[in-house]
Amino acid sequence: MRRILSASLLLVAPLVLSGCFRETRPEGDTLPSLARALFETLEAEGALASAYVVDAQTGEPLFTHREHVRLLPASTLKVVSTASVLSALGADFRFQTPVALEGTLDGGLFLGDIVVEPTGDPSLGSWRFPETALACEQVADALQARGIRQWRGQVRVRGAKEAEFPFGPGWAWDDAAYAYSAAPTAFVFRENVVDVALSRAAGAACAQPPTIQVTPTFATLPAVVGVDTNAERPSLACVRQRGGPGVRCLWRSTADTCPRSAAVRLSVDEPEQLFSACVEAALLARGIPRLPMTLEAPTPRQPAVPAPLVTLVSPPLSELVKVTNKESLNLYAERLGLRFARELTGTESYGALRTALTEELTRRGIPSRDLRPVDGSGLSRYNLATARGLVRVIFTSLREAYGTALLDSLPVAGLDGTLAARPVTADTAGHIRAKTGTLSGQRCFVGVVDRPGDARHPRVVFALMLGNMDDGTALPANEAFDRFTAGLVTLPLR
Repeated sequence: MRRILSASLLLVAPLVLSGCFRETRPEGDTLPSLARALFETLEAEGALASAYVVDAQTGEPLFTHREHVRLLPASTLKVVSTASVLSALGADFRFQTPVALEGTLDGGLFLGDIVVEPTGDPSLGSWRFPETALACEQVADALQARGIRQWRGQVRVRGAKEAEFPFGPGWAWDDAAYAYSAAPTAFVFRENVVDVALSRAAGAACAQPPTIQVTPTFATLPAVVGVDTNAERPSLACVRQRGGPGVRCLWRSTADTCPRSAAVRLSVDEPEQLFSACVEAALLARGIPRLPMTLEAPTPRQPAVPAPLVTLVSPPLSELVKVTNKESLNLYAERLGLRFARELTGTESYGALRTALTEELTRRGIPSRDLRPVDGSGLSRYNLATARGLVRVIFTSLREAYGTALLDSLPVAGLDGTLAARPVTADTAGHIRAKTGTLSGQRCFVGVVDRPGDARHPRVVFALMLGNMDDGTALPANEAFDRFTAGLVTLPLR
């Protein structure tokens, strides 16, 4: 059910501390003077800075700088997709993936298939949650509870062979091999990734092919690993093989250095095969072997009839959104966005997602000139956003019932997620929440800052977007963010 914007405003009680601002700030400093100095430094080197700050209760603009300029939002677009799906489904929504038996039971022998109905749950089989990590064990336990001691058939995902391998529009081909760019297939298992470890035995020549170990052990991944011993610096780079499954990796080392180990998390083409191998391993661990298809089996006495076996249930949407934003998980953002599209349009496709997000942004009073999303994660180079549009998404979300769930999903500077390593002080610790976004040359931040001691503006919503950044820029993007947000906490806004 869609949730309509409440006419009431989110009331945020100010944190009352002695004194309004710390005496350590230079006399006369304000947020505008700090921001202008930062942006002048960046733009003098060819970068482009855009910023927008509003009061979280009233929406009153408190600071603006090129807030109408459109840039690539990168992963800050995840705030748009997660806020949208929370609005449509509610924080308590859970994905439910039915598993059924299609066959007959002859004594302790099951003749038929274990069939899964894909629902787009991005957490199925994930190691991040106890309840999802045991998906295969839940299926195996359910079969064992039916008295099944042997089976002859397959694990099938309904419709898996009919669907195309989907990538988002505008995704970079050279990202495709890696876990962060795993395709958001209709059926997801173990986040559609495997872990690959490369190692050389002690004393082995650097040019010798390494040993390849794939985790989980039941997984297979066609991989070709080359070795380059004349690189400028050690590295491991992988690309998806064109025209076939698997990946091709190049392990580089310098002439005077021979690395002995490396690890990388890679995406897989067919998660249904990964799930099938996982279920078979779980059944075998319980003493329930799968008989070879070539082995003659007794003729079933009854026709095959689908029978429910078990339903695999995800954590609540609030928890899925939390890992999506704190860890910037592209696969989760895409699947949640596509689930939102199905809720509004009845279809899961990127065309439907664009339509659904446009409708949602219109509902919030955000025009297309401020936000033009084409995917859910921000991986696409076709997305466009302004600082004004991103701020408006959070501001409107704080007025809805799910606002706390979205706020709790944002990384906290110096504490967790993508901001865990950011420096904080006694003044700023715990007061800065922000989603980060990074693409080549682009750095973006959008979030909420609490201002202890400021009774008039106790909480603000902000966006900081930096474009045309270069690795050699005198003021790195993270430093600009740290100084800007610290000013938002401690400095006067006027």
